[in-house]
Amino acid sequence: MNVEMNDFNEIFADGVGEITLSGGMVRMDFFTIVGKGESENVPRVRVKNRVILPPDGFLRSFTAMEDLVKKLVDAGVIKRRDDITASVDGNSASRPTMPSPPPKSPNF
Repeated sequence: MNVEMNDFNEIFADGVGEITLSGGMVRMDFFTIVGKGESENVPRVRVKNRVILPPDGFLRSFTAMEDLVKKLVDAGVIKRRDDITASVDGNSASRPTMPSPPPKSPNF
């Protein structure tokens, strides 16, 4: 795909929140972390952007993300969990994880 990048709109997100199918279109909500929630362990998030894709566009995106995950695993940027987690339908799947962040210094 040849894309002209001069008028490119860049969006930052900390992650994908909800993904739904509505009106025949896939809706993906992207969120940013905006502070701490009621507990120190749970961040407060705000949905900032929504991407709406036709199902075939979502599948192409999913395939591209799977390919990137494989490259990240192969490069050692992320690793697959050793523990196998059961999915909703009872099948087992191994999910990739990000490396643990370094411990926080008490000086900061």
